[in-house]
Amino acid sequence: MKNILLVTAIFAIISSAAAQVEIADFFSDFTSSDVTLNSTSDFQGKAIFELFYAGTPVESHDVPVDIKAGGTTTKVIIWKKNPQQDYYTAKVSILEGSTVLSSRSFQVSYGTVSMPGFHVIDFSPTNTGVLLLLRPFDPSSVDVKIELLDNNDIVYSNVKENIYLTVNQEVSLTWPFLLEGKKEYTVRSKIYTHRLYAAPLVNTYVSHFTATDDVEILHDDVEVDEYGASVTIRGNSRVPFDGAIVVNAKNKVTGETKTYHQALEEILVSGKEDTAGVVWKGIAPGTYDIEILAVNKENMTLDKYETVMRIPEPPAPAATTPVNRSPGFAALISMIVLIAAARLLKGV
Repeated sequence: MKNILLVTAIFAIISSAAAQVEIADFFSDFTSSDVTLNSTSDFQGKAIFELFYAGTPVESHDVPVDIKAGGTTTKVIIWKKNPQQDYYTAKVSILEGSTVLSSRSFQVSYGTVSMPGFHVIDFSPTNTGVLLLLRPFDPSSVDVKIELLDNNDIVYSNVKENIYLTVNQEVSLTWPFLLEGKKEYTVRSKIYTHRLYAAPLVNTYVSHFTATDDVEILHDDVEVDEYGASVTIRGNSRVPFDGAIVVNAKNKVTGETKTYHQALEEILVSGKEDTAGVVWKGIAPGTYDIEILAVNKENMTLDKYETVMRIPEPPAPAATTPVNRSPGFAALISMIVLIAAARLLKGV
């Protein structure tokens, strides 16, 4: 029995030793850092990112790690400190409890040491996608990797390869999925500059945005007349818009305002349109200032359109003209009746 327990314990130790978490890749510049991990078994622990200058700690980030057996994960952090020196050392350590399973270091350079041959003129993530505009100083070829981050995780990645920078180049993409409203996202651009006799020079750039629903009223498709109003709205965000149109009609003379509310049948996202309409009820003739609002479920106005409308007075009823009868017409009818009666009596 003791031998069986001993063998079981030995196999458990061997199995535990074989279940390793491997650092497949580690990168850092002074903007961000990322580590890619492989694990042969279920693993729950953490990654500690550290930045050092001349052996002195400058900054540290702890990131939880949860990997299924045979899985891969990548964790990303954004450095907060502003660089003061040209050279730093970045280090990542993988811990299970208080035990360090593996670690790796990366030399980080800042300033002229790592300057690419281009300038980032614009890096603008939005509710619909991202726009990156590059201006080259020297002709070069680059790969651009755009990553959408949720906390420390990459939730979406897209790579544009072999972009030749001889003139200004625009890199853009649209999010192919829905975003969560009021959530703050981080977008990272990781740009690899190809070099003939060396590994690519890698630089990262980071920007943030808060996802919100967004729509616009198409002015050319607004119709307002004495019968009502028709409004077309287009979605401009990957956050779904489930809202309505509100139409306020204010009489210019009396100041009385009537409000009409109509929900949209469709839930709108970027590129999708829907038309809604209202019919005036209980509105008197006159001239009106018309205000059309696109409002969401939180009653926030996302777009507005204004115009003026006149409801005319209804036409007066036409006067009835009496029929002119010729003199003696009634007498003629009476005579015909009498003649018919006399002939009828003779026949009797």
